[in-house]
Amino acid sequence: MSKLKRGKMSQQERELIASQHDTKSVEEIARQLNRSQDFVRKAIAALPTVERAEEQGDWISRLRVSSFWAEIRKGLMGSEVGYFEKAWASYNDQFGSATDILATDELMIKDLVMLDIFSNRCMIEQANVIRRIEDLERRIEREEEKDFDAQDTVSLGSWRTQHSSLLAAKVTLSKQHMEYQQRKDAKLRDLKGSRDQRFKQIEESRRNIFELIKDLDKRKKRQQEGILAGKVKEAANRVRQDWNQLHEFEDGEVDKPFLSPEGELEDERLQNEQGQADRREDT
Repeated sequence: MSKLKRGKMSQQERELIASQHDTKSVEEIARQLNRSQDFVRKAIAALPTVERAEEQGDWISRLRVSSFWAEIRKGLMGSEVGYFEKAWASYNDQFGSATDILATDELMIKDLVMLDIFSNRCMIEQANVIRRIEDLERRIEREEEKDFDAQDTVSLGSWRTQHSSLLAAKVTLSKQHMEYQQRKDAKLRDLKGSRDQRFKQIEESRRNIFELIKDLDKRKKRQQEGILAGKVKEAANRVRQDWNQLHEFEDGEVDKPFLSPEGELEDERLQNEQGQADRREDT
């Protein structure tokens, strides 16, 4: 029996578990990944809920039809496309969960995700440089331990030159990474300020009719209010229909509750229309 794999879950394993946990058992997935069943169960428990996945899918769909996605995708490499989409959905969900996402907000989020990707690239390249530096240091150390006459001076000189260049590259990458982080932090502050301003407008709209009009000028807000008004109307109609039936009261009398004059007039109109229809059928 092979030894079970340990360590952090890879992106490929995460995607496989997400795509197969509904159709395969925990035991089958664990055997396929050479992982423990507890590992698979924890991974399944950490998967996003259906509702959140649907919300993220909506944001990603909106991204794919945006004016800038085709050009941005040309500059992304491999898994960066999926990373961009997931980060885009997460930021939109965070900053637009209670208010509308404006076009300027979308551009800021786009820049924020790209800065995040650039920062990640610097980190990856910096890690590669550090590994190469350590490898060169080991080679130089082993060569310098030899007798002077036995040393490969040509290779030693080349390794030292490469070592100096890599040290300079490490410093440059570190500065770039810090710069991207600072720009990313500034963009996050701008997004937070934009969101706080929208929250302030919503709060003001509760006290100021003009702010309310400005709030309703947003398409998404109008849709939300329209859906809510439609649900309230539908609920009121259902209640009116229920109460418009004959009821037996506590004193034993059977009658329909009096809801409003409008309701009585509507009942009378419906009865007249039904009577006219019956008479037409008789003739």
